[in-house]
Amino acid sequence: MSPESSSASTALGDVLAAVRRLLTSTSPKQLFSYLTEEAHRLGVRAVAFEVRCEAAWASSAHGFGPYLSEQTMRSLVVPLSVDTPFRQVFALGAEIGGNPEALSKNPNVLSRLKPDSQDSILLLPIRAGEAVAAILYADSGGSGALAEDALKLLAEFAGAQLGRLLAPGSKARATTDSPGPSA
Repeated sequence: MSPESSSASTALGDVLAAVRRLLTSTSPKQLFSYLTEEAHRLGVRAVAFEVRCEAAWASSAHGFGPYLSEQTMRSLVVPLSVDTPFRQVFALGAEIGGNPEALSKNPNVLSRLKPDSQDSILLLPIRAGEAVAAILYADSGGSGALAEDALKLLAEFAGAQLGRLLAPGSKARATTDSPGPSA
């Protein structure tokens, strides 16, 4: 096996392990935590934003260090009624990539997440059924390129698991029905 194919199989193995972990989550809160943790293991900084009541609320973050405290992260809310990249991801269910300048209409995101001007940024929809139920923010955190395909796979599987968790009769459903941020 060549070093290149060994590296590719290791990366694929990492993604497979991440997907398996996502599928073990038993609540949306745990799912978002696993998602951002696994994205961080792929070399990015990540925040999962849960869509509730015309806004996307930061639910979990990994890779930002001590300047993004739990309280600061939980107070990060992005209105989805204003034309921004977050609104586009929500309304179209499509990914948006770019650099921090692309988020100029989201100054609250830029001021709290503090991406470097050279960072690549990716916003991915997390679909539960036909609706975008969450948005994954990922930036390269100064490390160069994003593992876009791997992040897309994680977002797809997170959406599938979220759909199962929110299905009628699921015990996890009650944890996401409140309009405000989780405690």
